[in-house]
Amino acid sequence: MIDTHLHYTAVDAAQLPPEQVIALFDRNLIEAAVVSGQPQWAIEALYRAAPDRILPFLSVYRGQTDKADWMHDPDLPARVAETLRSGIYRGLGELHLFAKDRESPVLAALVAIAAEQDLVLQIHGDAVVIEAIFAQAPELTVLWAHLGTDPRPQVVAPLLARYPRLFVDTSVRDERFVDNEGRLWPQWRRFFIAHQEQVLVGIDTYWTPRWQRFSEVAARIRGWLDQLPPEVAARLAYGNAARLFGLGARVSP
Repeated sequence: MIDTHLHYTAVDAAQLPPEQVIALFDRNLIEAAVVSGQPQWAIEALYRAAPDRILPFLSVYRGQTDKADWMHDPDLPARVAETLRSGIYRGLGELHLFAKDRESPVLAALVAIAAEQDLVLQIHGDAVVIEAIFAQAPELTVLWAHLGTDPRPQVVAPLLARYPRLFVDTSVRDERFVDNEGRLWPQWRRFFIAHQEQVLVGIDTYWTPRWQRFSEVAARIRGWLDQLPPEVAARLAYGNAARLFGLGARVSP
């Protein structure tokens, strides 16, 4: 698999240094991963440990309050532009933003930066935020975290159909896809097949205990993937992300 939604912080690094993260990837056949988090030294250390497998995204947050207030910080775009000069980052995010702030000038500036530098923008937000971003930059690639804030097929499907550069990740939504016996719900099976070119998978290590359950969650993802046609499962697990990030052919058997 390619995991398209991980976070790695100083707290995580204290318990799970980069070499242990890579070993965890090896055990779970994670060939590459999108990783963001703060402070930047943690992400950069992880990237240096495996530059061919870590796809760093630049988090704009410096602390917990930034998650709610970043869109009101006029100095943020300049800081982001300066940090991006390192050349290692493949995207911006995860950005938490909801309908009331969709016209934020700071968001508009970050959208412009992402479009200019061909970066993926990872958004945790409402459908109207996605619409506002594509109204500004139709050519931008957007990764919509968690299948959005209203993760129902009938809500997500129309946006995927409207915006070919929109991708969704399934992180923290896996339990919604299956019944009490672990069987994939028919509506989700139809959704994954219909939109098989725009769906990615992810675990979302949003706090350190999630890293400790990494193998368990990876197995759960594979459980519902295995109930899809093999070619569809392969696209969701690996192929779509490999195409999006320009990665090579699968290494593992």
